[in-house]
Amino acid sequence: MPPSSLMGSLAVAGAAVATTLSLQWLWARATARVRRGRKGYSSIDAAKDAEVVKGVIPDAYEGTALATLRHDYCVSHSSPLSPLLQTVAQETQRQLRLPQMLSSPLTVQLLQTLIRASGARRILEIGTYTGFTALGMAEILKEGMEVVCLDDFSDEAQAEALCHQMLSAGGAAGARIQLRRQAALQGLRELSEAVEAGEQPFDLCFIDADKENQVAYVEELFGAQRSRPLLADDGLIVVDNTLWYSRVLRPSHRHDTSTAAVVQFNEHVLQSGRWHVTMLPVRDGITILQRAQRLTKMWAQGSHRP
Repeated sequence: MPPSSLMGSLAVAGAAVATTLSLQWLWARATARVRRGRKGYSSIDAAKDAEVVKGVIPDAYEGTALATLRHDYCVSHSSPLSPLLQTVAQETQRQLRLPQMLSSPLTVQLLQTLIRASGARRILEIGTYTGFTALGMAEILKEGMEVVCLDDFSDEAQAEALCHQMLSAGGAAGARIQLRRQAALQGLRELSEAVEAGEQPFDLCFIDADKENQVAYVEELFGAQRSRPLLADDGLIVVDNTLWYSRVLRPSHRHDTSTAAVVQFNEHVLQSGRWHVTMLPVRDGITILQRAQRLTKMWAQGSHRP
């Protein structure tokens, strides 16, 4: 790279860092002013209000009584789940040993909104459990669209039987789901080869699986070494549990392999330069990824659609 180009690149990078730090500083000042000079009732007051939090058992993901109430309020003021999804949730709670592995209703609502907004037609799910999110995505798809699910059901074998039962009961939604019982990395490589051979890439991928392989999953989806990547150019990846019980905030917990893997994943996608990253404090943390290169091209063309 010529010295002038290098200096230009460094200047752009420096400006970006300075802008980020400046925004962080402004946000910190604004937050401090709110804390010092707030008027009226605020979330700080609500957290201490016995009338509000009395008798509330804090959820393991939300962490506090107030956060648990806020989550439940959001669920109750979002569009209700279909009777099918309510049945899946109830049966999971009733039959399984680890029902906490079930995604939040808000996660399903978010996935459905992203599918509608993006026009996704082919969807991939890594980690299916009892079929809750898979059916939630499939039930809003039209004929000819599909959800492909990868799960080896190693965490809880009983989940596989309930998953098949719920997919069979799912009618048209269940018929749109292709469930592949296999390790995710193996399945991703096979799907990548099929896409290279001419199959359509995936428009959206939801990852809710083992944490240790998440970096490998997104790298296979990105497909840097593939002639036709598994994830479409304008595709989205949605990753669950990126706050991981808030253990990512406590370095002393990072010796545990799952926590270390989540921390590594969060840093990897942010620092790699390949992704536009949005992390949301929904339930246990949800991160949405979109190819940074694709967004740069879209902005240059002055368009938000292909």
